[in-house]
Amino acid sequence: MSADGRWIRPESTRKPVLGGARPAGAALGERDRTTPGAAQAYPAADRRRRKPGLPRVPHPARPALRADWLPLAAVLLVQAALSYHLILSNTAFIDEGTYIYAGYQEIAHLRHGTPVATYETFFSGSPLIYPVVVAVADFLGGLNGARLLSLAFMLSATVAVHLATRRLHGSLAAFCAATAFVALGPTQFLGGLATYDAMALAVLAWAGYFAVRLTTGGGHPSLIASGLLLALAGATKYAALLWVPVVCGIAVLAGPRGSLRSWEAWRRGLLVLLTFVVAVGAAALAAGEKYVNGFNHTTLKRAPGHDSYSYVASEAARWVGPLLVVALAGALVQLVRARRRGGAAWPEFWLALLLLLAGLMAPVNQIRIHTWLSLQKHVDFGAWFSCIVVGLVLARTVLWLKGRLHLVAGVAAAVLVVGPLAWMGSAQGREMYGEWSNSKEFVAALEPYIVKGEDRYLVENYNVPAYYLRKQTNWQQWHDLVAVFRRDPATGEMQNGVPAIQAGIQAHEWKVVVLDFTQTGAIDKAIQPTLKAAGYRVVTVVTSGKHGRYTVYVAPGYDKRP
Repeated sequence: MSADGRWIRPESTRKPVLGGARPAGAALGERDRTTPGAAQAYPAADRRRRKPGLPRVPHPARPALRADWLPLAAVLLVQAALSYHLILSNTAFIDEGTYIYAGYQEIAHLRHGTPVATYETFFSGSPLIYPVVVAVADFLGGLNGARLLSLAFMLSATVAVHLATRRLHGSLAAFCAATAFVALGPTQFLGGLATYDAMALAVLAWAGYFAVRLTTGGGHPSLIASGLLLALAGATKYAALLWVPVVCGIAVLAGPRGSLRSWEAWRRGLLVLLTFVVAVGAAALAAGEKYVNGFNHTTLKRAPGHDSYSYVASEAARWVGPLLVVALAGALVQLVRARRRGGAAWPEFWLALLLLLAGLMAPVNQIRIHTWLSLQKHVDFGAWFSCIVVGLVLARTVLWLKGRLHLVAGVAAAVLVVGPLAWMGSAQGREMYGEWSNSKEFVAALEPYIVKGEDRYLVENYNVPAYYLRKQTNWQQWHDLVAVFRRDPATGEMQNGVPAIQAGIQAHEWKVVVLDFTQTGAIDKAIQPTLKAAGYRVVTVVTSGKHGRYTVYVAPGYDKRP
């Protein structure tokens, strides 16, 4: 290991340096100050031929094999093992059932024009992106195949944080950043959950990487890739748009020419933003009004919840609090260095501060709207950025202790930080994966009463059974207890909510009704007397998993299907 934290020779790395390779003895993350300007990196004749644009940075030849890929491979293997263990431990979550089932419908609509529900009006991401992709994965490998797709996305996010940190701060910091990211419970959880989040996080991560690459040797391809990937991440899941300013800020502050006072640096960030805006604008025009209304309803003008500030903050602190404390320490170290050295050290501090604030964005936003919902997933988006700072501070700690005591002391200090994070993260991942009921027994009990046709089924949180029983039903047959509308055939009057459900029960329009007294407990209690008065009978009460208790009613004269 060299003095600057690399496990390979300085001349064989693509470390961003303007005007030549960095001296082997330079401090970790320190810029080359011996070159007054970028013009010295090129001969005079070359400067005359160059067209105005993004600066080029010379890079030494890449070797066939890099030693720092071996530690990264070990990190990825650990991450895969931790998430794969979760994949096999529970049946489909309601969101998984919803997105996969929607994806099958969207594919049928694209291929055959089959009617499809208006998912774009209430999904928090485009139903034509992730749901379609995950439906293909489910078709090929079932639920486990869909979840392995999420694992692949999260593994790629780990690779992205390694590459981004490596370009900024060297190989040792990159390894520490990747390890810290994998240690988080939300990272392990998302790697085993077939929802929007893993894909959106991975795409956002690569947008961040290309923003770093843009400032450390990349040109227009990196600029375009960063802007387009930002747009794709936002379309995949609208919540990812929260970190667009962070990626644009990286384009301004990172790299040898990062600065708050440089027009060239601001130009990079503005060009990334412009690329993003053009891509999103074109997508919005093509998508139409329903998508815009869905974005407003689910994200921009989302109705506030009822969770207290303290509860949301405490839950966020439980999942990413220790990581953000280390990132804060890294930002403070950068501040001390900037005050002592000045010059190029100030952009490094502002970048560290930006990456720290990125980790706080999801908790602050959800505190603002009083909701805990999906927080355990959203915090991982910001944590990806903060892990870059964590990798830097851990690498500097290792090198500082190596120079004063011994390498073993430095490694032990890093382990004392990452070890507890990993221990807590593993426990949190298992806890998150056990929050919903195992639905195996419930689906098996419901299956004999379900058949494709005109019969209608009123099932609380129907998405999971609809997913498992999708081959023997149509999507139009399933109805939730939320937002039920009915037109009275006698008067033509529109009914909604509990009166609509009660009227449908009295007319025996629902052949099967399933209540579990969870999400819509008040509605369940209100319609129970109506079910009894209308002659519905309880055919089974299923206890499924630790939390699930389902009461299955069938209409008079309705029985198991042959």
